[in-house]
Amino acid sequence: MEDVIVKIIDLENEINSEIDELVDLKAKIMTVIKTIDNLEYQTLLELRYLCYKPWEQIAIDMGYSVNNIFKMHKKAIEMIKI
Repeated sequence: MEDVIVKIIDLENEINSEIDELVDLKAKIMTVIKTIDNLEYQTLLELRYLCYKPWEQIAIDMGYSVNNIFKMHKKAIEMIKI
């Protein structure tokens, strides 16, 4: 029984560590997105990479066709300053 408890605690610690890494990564992504001067491009990238929305939903939310969203995405990626 003691071994099982130790394994559970180890797994909880590992999960918490991975959650911390994901939170840090999300903050870094947000910082990179904020370097873009165009608010529509920021919104597009936030919807895709922070809200995990599919392209079709982003197009609906932003009022563009999917093809326009792809074009905007390409321009947004080109504007990223790291």
